[in-house]
Amino acid sequence: MEGSPLSFELLLSYLHRGIAALEEPREWSNAKRYSLGDMVLSAFAMFYMQCPSFLEHQRQMQSRQGKNNASQLFGLQQIPTNNQLKNVLDQVSASSLFAVFRWVYQALSSKGWLKSYEVLGGQQLIGLDGVEYFSSKKLHCSECSSRTHKNGEVSHHHSAILPVIVAPEKDTVIALMPEFIRPQDGAEKQDSEIAAAKRWTRTHQTLFRPGTVTLLGDDLYSRQPMCEHCIETGFNFIFTCLPSSHESLYEWLAYLEKNDEVREHEERFWNGRYYEIRRYRYVNGIPLRETQPSLAVNWCEVSIHKEADQKPLYGNAFVTLHPIDNNSVGDLVQAGRARWKTENESHNVLKTKGYHLEHNFGHGEQHLSMTLLTLNWLAFLFHTVLHLADESYQQIRHLRGTRKGFFQDIQALTKYFLFDSWQHLIDFMLDDKVQPSSNTS
Repeated sequence: MEGSPLSFELLLSYLHRGIAALEEPREWSNAKRYSLGDMVLSAFAMFYMQCPSFLEHQRQMQSRQGKNNASQLFGLQQIPTNNQLKNVLDQVSASSLFAVFRWVYQALSSKGWLKSYEVLGGQQLIGLDGVEYFSSKKLHCSECSSRTHKNGEVSHHHSAILPVIVAPEKDTVIALMPEFIRPQDGAEKQDSEIAAAKRWTRTHQTLFRPGTVTLLGDDLYSRQPMCEHCIETGFNFIFTCLPSSHESLYEWLAYLEKNDEVREHEERFWNGRYYEIRRYRYVNGIPLRETQPSLAVNWCEVSIHKEADQKPLYGNAFVTLHPIDNNSVGDLVQAGRARWKTENESHNVLKTKGYHLEHNFGHGEQHLSMTLLTLNWLAFLFHTVLHLADESYQQIRHLRGTRKGFFQDIQALTKYFLFDSWQHLIDFMLDDKVQPSSNTS
């Protein structure tokens, strides 16, 4: 293993710590039966177990046995009804739970798990990309954005930036605090992905050591205001840069190319199946835009072909502040290309691998949709950390082969058997000599 182990119990303690800091949104009442902590933990448990019916199964177990796995595994005192849960969480701001992500990041860092994600001489790559996770022409809340369609109909939607730490050689991504694209107080225009990205960098810049993070983004990000903001907040960047949106920059390139000032480099690369030819072009210190003052950036382009028949495989271009030469251009391009993991290893996983990102678990009138997404995103982070840093979790995931098979097993086991803790459940799955809790019927 790369670093010191991290357990589910440690991760859960961070969530309990975050819950303890929440402000109770309800007025005091003798009728207030369920704690705020039970509300948050119940929703999180449903996402963590990847089972919308988990709470109902545990209510049934409670009635049969006097105990249940929601309490044993997650520390609930009582299981609230679904309506009570939604009504209360609608009053809880998603941002009040962001500290849990910071504590997990700090634990990963202090225990050595982020070293293998470093590239470009000690840089962490953080991919920024917006995702829409709810849309309706009927349901809406105070935090929805809206769009008017050509036929005059208005739809309402929720979107968020879900930042992740990525690395070219890593199949897993590490989730960081989300930033929601939502109406801002006093703003006349609707919120945007870039405005949300600026808020995220401004809010969380102190979490990272200065000069150690490179942001990745698509062509939307490679405009001067966003690039200048990255500099102001201490981040480097590798952003996609397309000719259609950077006409002036590409006119400069054409001029420099005529004067033989565009450097070229070529590499032959075995990808495990066949040889690729990777051709690079690059320039340092080129103006990003026509309007002055213009930020000087470093530009590179890659085109990849199959050596045998010259079949095109990939092409793209990027701008960055990292210096580019023959030795660094390949690594910079690989770092820039890692942005696709934001989509493939997080958004697609959330949509298709049991997290049901686009399912409406509850919308509410204020915060519910965003708070539920935050807890779902946190469950994704916990699963990732255990996959990285918990040996017994790794073993059982390997034995089951697929994520789906693993979660089907724990859903079935926790429906019918009572366990003392998450570790007890994992031990039972690994060793048939381990028995469920003794008061199981």
